[in-house]
Amino acid sequence: MKVLIIGPSGSGKTFVAKSLQRAGINAFDADDIEGLSNWYDQNGKKVEAPITAGEAINNHYSFLWSRRFLVGFLAEFDDVYVFGGSGNASSMFDLFDKAYCLKIDPELQKERLRSPLRTTPLMDANDEGPVIWGAWFEEMAKEKNIPFIDASKTPEQIYQIISRHRLC
Repeated sequence: MKVLIIGPSGSGKTFVAKSLQRAGINAFDADDIEGLSNWYDQNGKKVEAPITAGEAINNHYSFLWSRRFLVGFLAEFDDVYVFGGSGNASSMFDLFDKAYCLKIDPELQKERLRSPLRTTPLMDANDEGPVIWGAWFEEMAKEKNIPFIDASKTPEQIYQIISRHRLC
């Protein structure tokens, strides 16, 4: 089974993926899948990854996945769990057997975004405060009838939810 788990910044996608990897499960943080994603300008030209949220926003950059690459990557596994999101993630839903969306309480999200463990803290805030990337994931999930998972659950609890809906 191929499962996609989307969610906004700070919802725990990276944390859960890495926890499941340590348990021997084929779980991947999409940001760590070399060749899957790139940043693009508004004309569709590949650009260097922005350093700050302000740079990405001011230049109208988009973070997008390669469908061709993702098809090949998913073909390598019978069971795989991909945690992540991109500006075109919804156009990749058909490549997965199931999709879920991590839903996070705004206060918990702000707390997580302030964590010193964040690998790209300059992408999480600008002069006005936290930049909540992917808040639109919730609307998209509602539109597409994608089930929500409470992002405050443990990785083990999340795995129980995403692995129990096997196809017959």
